[in-house]
Amino acid sequence: MASSFQYPTTSLSKELTQLIPIEIYEYIISFLDHSPTSKSCSLTCRSWLQASWKRLFAGTILMVHRENIDDLLEIVERDAHFMTIIRFVRGLYLEQGGSLRLPTWSDSEERDKFKEAFQFDEYLPLLVGFKSVRMLKLGWIRGDTGPPTALSLQNNFGVGVTALELNSVILSSPSQFFEILRALPQLTSLMLVGLKFNSGRPSEDAREAPGMTLVDTPKPPQLQELYCNVTEDIADFIFSWFAFHGPIPIETVAVGLFNGSTNSKVSRFLCESGSTIDTVKIWDAYSQDDFDLSPCVRMRTLRMGWIHLSSSSPPGSETFVTDVLKTVSSPYLEEITVVLQILVSNSPGVESDLGAFDWRGLMSVLQQPHFRNLRKFCLSVSSHTRVVKQALMKHINPVIASGKLPFNPDVFHVVAWSRTEFRGHW
Repeated sequence: MASSFQYPTTSLSKELTQLIPIEIYEYIISFLDHSPTSKSCSLTCRSWLQASWKRLFAGTILMVHRENIDDLLEIVERDAHFMTIIRFVRGLYLEQGGSLRLPTWSDSEERDKFKEAFQFDEYLPLLVGFKSVRMLKLGWIRGDTGPPTALSLQNNFGVGVTALELNSVILSSPSQFFEILRALPQLTSLMLVGLKFNSGRPSEDAREAPGMTLVDTPKPPQLQELYCNVTEDIADFIFSWFAFHGPIPIETVAVGLFNGSTNSKVSRFLCESGSTIDTVKIWDAYSQDDFDLSPCVRMRTLRMGWIHLSSSSPPGSETFVTDVLKTVSSPYLEEITVVLQILVSNSPGVESDLGAFDWRGLMSVLQQPHFRNLRKFCLSVSSHTRVVKQALMKHINPVIASGKLPFNPDVFHVVAWSRTEFRGHW
């Protein structure tokens, strides 16, 4: 017979609660992985508040834009008098405006009013107290920044920020870019997406500032991660700058391959710093010309995509993967991921596009002995996973039967591409 007895429970007294070290609360709450639970804990009592906020904001990015900037500034002002969430935010995303996520305004006067309400040089100095921020993202800045921006970054975030992302940012010159980097001396991770110089004016060469040469540029930060998804001229400048100043202890590099000129600059950078690189990610696969992975002698992970398979694909798309793998020299490579973009909706069309893919060349290059430690070869596809899997097995089965693969054939997988995969792993 089951007992219905319940042990009596009583809340701890205030005096006893205050005697328990905060480290005990932090240890208990550190096991939580559910945000609503962390929120509930933060509302339980004053003693739990700090530990709960610390856990809640450890993996959360606080996004600030033109609709909530004034609310945030109220919290910042309040933090000067008593503890608020400001002190526990570890990821901060400052978006000036222009994003499709933000509302559009039909009334021109209202639109102009909002457009002028959030200027970086005016508001950035006011964002004080973010003592725990480690990741800072600046987005949709439209050329309205000046010297106060770098100064405010240094004063408010320079001590702790180790990761910086500039997303859709237009700066007046490369000099301003260097000032921003100099303001964050602890930087180990840099992501550049849609970055432009010279206020975005296409008539000017974005690779040069008046009177500036690579000799005049400062040394790059000692990055461990570099993500660079920018136009060809900016990529030329960034990788020429890195290569000019010699090797850095880089571990992860993500880059778009557009043409031979840009690729040669990337390859020169890899030649300087490739000996420490663990992971290479190719975001935009337009051209393999003059791209060389042979300096990456310790590379363990290689990811390529999107690879476009259609009649309108860039020339060489069918052999892109094979051509890149031919330059690999690392005997430590464990994982290869290839993202295939398939645009046609009908099976006959898919089979035709897949038939143009260089399967034979791929199977041939994978027989090289330095691929012996391969543990995973994944084809991540936008659609038609079943058809792609059939095509893969059709070309790989004869090679498996011949016994020429230097690794276990179970490493091959075909999965459906997802945005979660892109954000979390790519």
